[in-house]
Amino acid sequence: MRLGVSVALVLLAAALAGSTTRAGVPGAPRVLLIGDSVATGMQWHNDAIAVLEQDLNVTWQVAVCRRLVGLGCTFEGVTPPSLVSLVSSLGPVPPVVVVEMGYNDYQATFAASVEQSIELLLAHGAQHILWLTLRAVRHPYVQMNAVLAAAAGRHPEVSLVDWNRYARGHPDWFQSDGEHLMDAGGLAMATLIHLAVDEVTNPLGIVSAPLPLGRVGVPYSVSLSATGGEPPYRWQLRGSPPSGLHLLADGRLYGVPRKAQRVAVTVRVADAEGQVASRRLAITVAPSP
Repeated sequence: MRLGVSVALVLLAAALAGSTTRAGVPGAPRVLLIGDSVATGMQWHNDAIAVLEQDLNVTWQVAVCRRLVGLGCTFEGVTPPSLVSLVSSLGPVPPVVVVEMGYNDYQATFAASVEQSIELLLAHGAQHILWLTLRAVRHPYVQMNAVLAAAAGRHPEVSLVDWNRYARGHPDWFQSDGEHLMDAGGLAMATLIHLAVDEVTNPLGIVSAPLPLGRVGVPYSVSLSATGGEPPYRWQLRGSPPSGLHLLADGRLYGVPRKAQRVAVTVRVADAEGQVASRRLAITVAPSP
């Protein structure tokens, strides 16, 4: 999508100011997104905004040249506040915070800056920090991603969102520097973030009620149920069900059992966004009445 010059300037000014908050869905989970210029690839495109904000109340804090700690670089005469300065000024933050940052930071001080940022976010009320890995188009980013992985290992509240892996094989998502996003890249990043947030706020699960007893020669039909995630769901079966039974993609287990047996199988369900859940279930078939 191409932006007109006047619209682009308005959006750029908003990004440099570092704050865009849109009206959200009443009662929906609140999410704070803190990003640098890479995140403008989402913020400047309506399709990416729509994906990220679906069923979420997102507060955008995106600024070109932002760093984690200390002064950022200056762009168009504006030097944005760091993540630490921003969070200190915000007061309490939502339970879920997404961080897309690191490209403007120095490798030598990155570990200390990440630790300071995490500790401050937790002190301000964050319960889940979802941190995007850097697209490793430069050697320092490989080591910086290792720093992020180590930080996630120390802090159970921190989960890595592996943008580096997700974007592998998609050079068409990026501008010539390999970091900043084209429209397709912004849409892809928004999709990945929304999935990560959903896994925290609306996890997919399988209802675990015992399956009804089957009888040899008697038609059998039961619909499996899932909760959370984004419908429609698609079901699969791992393992062989009792002879004569079959599982459809819509979750209906049906057929006419042929022999008495008790079988344990693994059912797997995937939602529309790619969340996956699985559960081991027992299916019992009794002799004919």
